[in-house]
Amino acid sequence: MLEDLPSYEYYSESLGIQIELVFLFPSECYVSAYQESFSKTPSSNISSSIDILLPNGLVICLKHDKFKTLADIRHELRKNYGITWLFHFLSITHTFTNETGDLLLDEQQSFDTLGLVYPFIRVSDKGELPTPLCKWLSPVDQVDIESLIQFTEQLVEWRDTTIPQEILHAPPSISHTILSNIDSFLVYIERPKKSYPCVPSTTCLQLIENILVDQNKYSLDYSNASTQPMLKFSHRNEFLLSTEPYPLLQYSYIQECLQKNVQINLELIYIQLPKKSKKFGQKHSCHEPTIFRSLDHPSTLANSNKENHSHDQLLPHQSPSTLFKFTFRLRPSANAKQTIFQFHAGIYYSRRCLFSFDPISWNNTYTEEITQATTLPIANLLPGTLLCLALTSKQSEIFFLNVSLFRSNGFLLKGSHEFTFNSIKLQQNIANNKHVYPDAFIGSSNNESTTDNYEINLKFDFESYRFYSNDELSEKLLKINIPTPTVVTAAKQQQHHQESSDDVANGEAINYLLGVLNDETQYMVREPSWLSDCSLAPIDALPCVLHSLLGEIHRAILSNNTSSTIIYEKLFSIYKIINSWPPVSFEMCFFLLDGTLSDAHIRSYAVSQLERLSNHLFLFYIPQILQAALQFEHFIDTPLIRLILKRSLCHRAIGQRLFWTLKDIKTRNGRVMFEVYKTYCGLSIANDLQTQVTITLKLNTINQRIRSTNVKDANGMRQELLKRLDELDKNAWRCVSPLDPGCFLGTLLIDECQVYDSFMRPFKLVWENALNPKHERFELIYKIGDDLRQDVLTLQIFRLFDSIWKKNSLDQANEDVSQLQNLHMTFYDVMCTSETTGFIRIVPNAYTILNIYHRFNTTTTIKRNVVYDWLAQQNNTSQKTILNKITRRGTGTASNDGTETPVPNNILSKFRKSCAAYCTAGFIIGLGDRHPSNIMLTPDGRLFHVDFGHILGDYVKFGNIFPRETTSIVLVEPFLYVINNRKSNDTAEYRDFIQICLQTFRLLREHATSIFGLLYLIVYARLPLLNNVTHLNYLRQALFLTGEKPYEIKNAVQAYKRKIESAQNDTRRFLDWIAHAFVHKPQR
Repeated sequence: MLEDLPSYEYYSESLGIQIELVFLFPSECYVSAYQESFSKTPSSNISSSIDILLPNGLVICLKHDKFKTLADIRHELRKNYGITWLFHFLSITHTFTNETGDLLLDEQQSFDTLGLVYPFIRVSDKGELPTPLCKWLSPVDQVDIESLIQFTEQLVEWRDTTIPQEILHAPPSISHTILSNIDSFLVYIERPKKSYPCVPSTTCLQLIENILVDQNKYSLDYSNASTQPMLKFSHRNEFLLSTEPYPLLQYSYIQECLQKNVQINLELIYIQLPKKSKKFGQKHSCHEPTIFRSLDHPSTLANSNKENHSHDQLLPHQSPSTLFKFTFRLRPSANAKQTIFQFHAGIYYSRRCLFSFDPISWNNTYTEEITQATTLPIANLLPGTLLCLALTSKQSEIFFLNVSLFRSNGFLLKGSHEFTFNSIKLQQNIANNKHVYPDAFIGSSNNESTTDNYEINLKFDFESYRFYSNDELSEKLLKINIPTPTVVTAAKQQQHHQESSDDVANGEAINYLLGVLNDETQYMVREPSWLSDCSLAPIDALPCVLHSLLGEIHRAILSNNTSSTIIYEKLFSIYKIINSWPPVSFEMCFFLLDGTLSDAHIRSYAVSQLERLSNHLFLFYIPQILQAALQFEHFIDTPLIRLILKRSLCHRAIGQRLFWTLKDIKTRNGRVMFEVYKTYCGLSIANDLQTQVTITLKLNTINQRIRSTNVKDANGMRQELLKRLDELDKNAWRCVSPLDPGCFLGTLLIDECQVYDSFMRPFKLVWENALNPKHERFELIYKIGDDLRQDVLTLQIFRLFDSIWKKNSLDQANEDVSQLQNLHMTFYDVMCTSETTGFIRIVPNAYTILNIYHRFNTTTTIKRNVVYDWLAQQNNTSQKTILNKITRRGTGTASNDGTETPVPNNILSKFRKSCAAYCTAGFIIGLGDRHPSNIMLTPDGRLFHVDFGHILGDYVKFGNIFPRETTSIVLVEPFLYVINNRKSNDTAEYRDFIQICLQTFRLLREHATSIFGLLYLIVYARLPLLNNVTHLNYLRQALFLTGEKPYEIKNAVQAYKRKIESAQNDTRRFLDWIAHAFVHKPQR
């Protein structure tokens, strides 16, 4: 090894080296996938000394026995050798083979487990990383990536000196709501081996204090101590948060244990608090970096003169005769065939067309420079304006490019810039506007996998024109007087969801907003009466008010007679309204983050609202937040992208969801966030993610091999799967669960795995819990060939419904509403690993309705008593051992007043409530394909739906002609038999069921704006059944919000009641279930 290196002199005395660095990089870094040579076990080849290669070519020899980690070596170099610059340890080229030859080493890991083949490491110089970050970006984006990296480095420094490593690597999973109907429960502490009683309000800190008091210890001042007592789940890699006021009942694992009636095991562990390190040469501690950038000091592009804030540069001060124009030159693709393209161009502001150019023919050859002129004065251009370009051909080849005419510092683009067109896949279904694509993502993604790369040179011959700075904007806004919205009053907010007039106003707001967002009806929708006076508008009507004002700005820009002063006054009035508007719901913020509201001030307001989200709520909304950043952020370094990176790098569950969502994303912003995250997430987390990727690739390969065989029967496919799984080492399947980073998947139980009998051959995989191998297993489905994004979205909506019901059951002192506190909905985790693959967590001890019929040896679903008899059988056989003493409210058993075995009342209550919840939820979201294999039931009476491939009224048809179903409400005779407790209809139980259905519908109707807000941005994710704003019209119909004057709430509830009654006599559902049971009868 050393013979291959140049001869270096060894120094054992002070070198006195001082190097000033601009950037600080973390001590952990992402590692290239499939480096199986990386060992976690101590190496026997490590010698007693280690050589340190410095950037100036000198080598220092240190004794290895003195050090445990590389952090100790860093301290030694600083203390005894005077090496004080900010550096990193890299393995040398001969240790690992990758693109750059070097690998960043984790300084916190034990030195003996680093896996170094030779005791030789290298110290990095200024800004040196194993792989350059985002080197594919266009030059105009380079300044933004530098500032984003600088923010990320400050964030990582703050994180590592603030958040303990244990919490960073094992954050808890917090539920959306608190588990109800629990008066008290016991928690078992492994040490001192004692159970502690808890009540619903008990927090982690209170439990720790009780344990310390019980151990005759005084309470410590944790903020000044070097260690801190923390609680950790014994069978999960999750720490409880003593710094957060979450009740214990809000922790997902505790809820799971209580529902399973198993013991809750915790451990009291003392963890080391992170040291408040200081940057060398500074006397202040690292502070939490802000996600908001200051535009008072504009950045500079490479090779350009520094720009200042001269008053003459302001765009409004420019002459109306100075019109916008640009020059372009197309460059052909070397790999493309000779094709005739049509070059289209247009200028758009907030997705509204300002100017459209005539198409130009191009035959994929070099062109001379072509100048495109407009009639738009540059004084009328506003930040957020896009230059949209596209290449189309008769062969359906489409390439697009959207360029922001303003830079992130507020200056108008000038000079010459190179860009690469992005390709559009036919299945993406991106809406075009005059053959350009303002809805598509912004910038060049420079996808290396695309063979046809068309480049364009854009030239803007302008001076340095700019928008107002922050200080100048503040001065302008002080001079504007507008009426403060009266809706901010506390009394108005209390009445917001109680008065029918407010409900109608919200309905009008939704109708107007969806009409404006639909290109076909732009400016042709009826404006609500309150739109002219924002003081009368509902709280969640802020997007409507902004769209109305932006419509006025658009018309003013298009009018050649309007001065720029009027345009800017209208824009400033928008800023003033935003600053005075009360906080809107989190869901309504997503209406402010799409392409129709591209102004940075509006987007910053929405991000400031999302910044208030706790981590568990941020994780809940991550699909919408990521979609806004991927599609509509004009720049790389924005508050929204910073917020996403901040939460991802400081919370492992959020980061893991980010990783899998962005892994195959090809947009510019998506690629940037992915590269930054995997570089700074840390070596341990990165290795776990690599293992997950490796396992998914192995499963894909096994699935392809099984599908390529001639084996068709279920048993033969299972044997083929077991054979393929057994070919690999069992330890190769051990990993952190892709669905939950708190779960360690241990040994794969190959004999219990199987292949489901469906076209795509999904796998059922069973792992031991690595932390509790004898008593707990994790069962997952790995599905290939289906787009699971709709399942993720539907489950997210159901969780929102459940949260609305629980929240309002606590807020309203209404007996009818109070029973909605727990409707026993069952949720399960789904993780998409690509557009066609993903993991699904199996709900334990749950059976499909069809499977229940098969257990009673019947191949038809005509018999109405089967479900009831199954529940009776499950709950009146052998009694289960109670491991955890739980006191519940309202539980009891029914007396057996007949010859048949009865179902206990608490089981019937769960069935009744869960069936009512899914009737309403399914009706609102428009579930289709509701056959008995897509509805499941647990022995404790919880009914729930699975497989959401058909939503928004997309009902399955016979031969694509005759609909098999006409409603999403599933209220078949076997369900009614259980609801009525074997009695005829119109019983007290049935009336209670109907009342629950009506109350759940009423609450969802009152919160319609939240439902639409959650769904809206997902339109741009181009799901199979949700890829256009018009697809949301089904929700309007289901909530009875259609028409110029939407239904009042009481009329809408009665209309829904009629839907429930008609579903009880649904002949098509009856016939569909019989046909499905016949086709899927068990093999004899």
